[in-house]
Amino acid sequence: MNTETEMHNIILIHTARTWERIRLKQKHEEMPQDNIASASEGIPEISFDILKTDIIQRFLNHKSNDWDWGKETKGCAYASDCYIEKKATEIIYKHYI
Repeated sequence: MNTETEMHNIILIHTARTWERIRLKQKHEEMPQDNIASASEGIPEISFDILKTDIIQRFLNHKSNDWDWGKETKGCAYASDCYIEKKATEIIYKHYI
C-alpha cells in the first residue's frame, strides 16, 4: 500500500513526463509557463489535483487486495500510470494550452 506522500511522488513524476511529451509537440517546443514556473507551480498543482481525485483517494484507502485499475478507471487496466497520465493530459490541455 502506498502512502499519500509516496503516491504524490509517483503522480509528480508521471505528470512531469506528460508535461514534457506535450511540450515537445508544441510550436517551438514551448509551453505557456517557462521551465521554472512549470516546475514550481504548474506540474506540482496538476499533481496535487490528481492526488485528490476520487479514484486515487479510493486507491489510497482501500483495504483489500482486490483493487482493479481497469474496473476503477473504466479502461486504464493494470497500472496507475495510465490513469495519472490521462488525467494530467486532460488538465494540461484544459488549463494550460
